[in-house]
Amino acid sequence: MYEQLLALRCDNRATLSASGLPAAHYTDPAHFELEKRRIFYRSWICVGHESMARAPGAWFVARIADQEVLVVRNEEGRLNAFHNACRHRGHVLASGSGECRRLVCPYHAWTYDLDGRLLRAPNMARVPDFEPGEVRLSMVRVETLAGAVFVNLDAGAPPLASVFAGVEEEILRHKANVADQDLVYDNPLVHRCNWKASVENFSECYHCGPVHGYLTTNVIDPGSYELSAEALVQRHVVGGRDGVMTQRLWHFWPNTAMGLYPIPGVGLVWCIRHMTPVRHDETLYHYRWFSDVGGPADTIREYAVHHAETTGTEDAEVAAGVQRGMASLGFERARLFCTPHHGASSEHVIKYFHDLVRTAMAAPE
Repeated sequence: MYEQLLALRCDNRATLSASGLPAAHYTDPAHFELEKRRIFYRSWICVGHESMARAPGAWFVARIADQEVLVVRNEEGRLNAFHNACRHRGHVLASGSGECRRLVCPYHAWTYDLDGRLLRAPNMARVPDFEPGEVRLSMVRVETLAGAVFVNLDAGAPPLASVFAGVEEEILRHKANVADQDLVYDNPLVHRCNWKASVENFSECYHCGPVHGYLTTNVIDPGSYELSAEALVQRHVVGGRDGVMTQRLWHFWPNTAMGLYPIPGVGLVWCIRHMTPVRHDETLYHYRWFSDVGGPADTIREYAVHHAETTGTEDAEVAAGVQRGMASLGFERARLFCTPHHGASSEHVIKYFHDLVRTAMAAPE
């Protein structure tokens, strides 16, 4: 799949209107099942940040569509990831996040070390020829980029660095310590829409003026917006209302955005957004805000709450409105604007996103 995706090119100079994906690709549960297998089970998906499992024994559970992955830091400081299922009878090993010395299944107390090896099972001495060392949790590939934790359910996928070549260095030029952060606010909002509608809402600022009054009046200058895409990464650059801070966002195929967000009185703050599909018509939009270690966490948290109550709530409302409208017999597919200056009103990056979706869905399984 990645070979075909990386061969695509975005025409960042396009000036014509374009047709979007069919409405049924947002409303049909059967199509969503195909997307799970052909996109989410085969892609590098960002599930969090290194700070969420910083110390040995720290762990968290993340979701990729209907699959759960357990990420844990082992005793040597390396991140491991496993399918969140005990090898005994399949009970989930954990929920949420925490710290531990061993991974213990809550059903029958099968106990694994932090590298996934079974250490013991109750009464295992009574079972002839039972060898705990031959049992391991099912591993998932895990790699990091700019402090972000990515996993891939496909053991044959290319390395993360080759998929997003050069992007980590680009990010570090703008903020060198993105890996050395503290998670200060995690705001999961439900978007009652298909995951693609969440990504598309992020992928343009055409709606910013009509929808985001506080954001456009106080934080960003939509007139300075620049949008581009290359390979599997979108880039958004927009000036701040203070005339000093520039917001920079990187969207990683298929459903994660990271960036530097201007907070008045604080500066540029690192954020990660995850548009996690739950069902064909529901997406969990995680908005994670970070602070430099020892930085103004309370101030960032206060602003993040305000952002959730304004911009976040507004995005959730329009995303739900899109999903409702997509079900109308009077709507077949979007007509996308690709404007000459590729600023706030241009949707050429959505056109390219649709090309990526079509290509991934057509790739052989």
